[in-house]
Amino acid sequence: MSLGFMVIFTAWSFMPWWMPRYSEDMWLLLSLARYLVPLLLCVVSLIFLIVPAPAPGPIGTAALAPRTLMTFTSRARLSAVAVVVIVAVVLAILAGLASSPDENGRHVVYQVQTSSNSSASTTIYGWWFSVPCLIVLAVIVMTVIVGLRVISRPALATDRSADSAMMTVRVRNILMVSAGGVLLHVSSILRSLFSTSSLRVGMTAGPAGWIDLGTSFAAIGPALQLAASLAYFIGIGMWGFVFLSTLPIGTRAAHKSAVA
Repeated sequence: MSLGFMVIFTAWSFMPWWMPRYSEDMWLLLSLARYLVPLLLCVVSLIFLIVPAPAPGPIGTAALAPRTLMTFTSRARLSAVAVVVIVAVVLAILAGLASSPDENGRHVVYQVQTSSNSSASTTIYGWWFSVPCLIVLAVIVMTVIVGLRVISRPALATDRSADSAMMTVRVRNILMVSAGGVLLHVSSILRSLFSTSSLRVGMTAGPAGWIDLGTSFAAIGPALQLAASLAYFIGIGMWGFVFLSTLPIGTRAAHKSAVA
């Protein structure tokens, strides 16, 4: 459900022409939704993944060795999720520091000074957008930590190898959903920064003639656009993989035969 909603929402964000005209305040709220929706869908998906599945058989004895967050996963997977989260936080901080308040005090404006008494401006992923997203991002991190602890605490079933494999899959799905959701959020930020970087303003500068001014990070605009696309497709791919892995075996077999 989250995957389908995200695809539809992304299609709308690329093609919002069918929507009626709306005020600037409504446009800002819709822009905020573009950043928040992937994170909120991620939280909902994590809750469903963390809910304990019915025990497949009799409960065995508890393991004597203490279990940690990495009992059913690897340091590399945890590090990958941490890196994605750090990237989102760093982008939020950098864009927030570059933002300026609008007439209502909302930090959503990026200004290019054209002269001592004039400037051009556009929208940026400023503090008004990023603070709510950072709060939800913190909820995701806490939910992942709680989920890993919930999965690692119960005693394994009598068939320890099968139960351990199932726990490993559950942890993998939690990490992939969280990384995928944050990547989709990062993709929205990078698309916004690419749009901001495209700001151009021209002016006459006396003997120098006509000059064009732009943002300080205009040169990396194409890289931002490419990174946004990569982040989006990797995030959607992660969610799609988890969706297929959580389907009942009969449904997956029917899907494979239909594709074949």
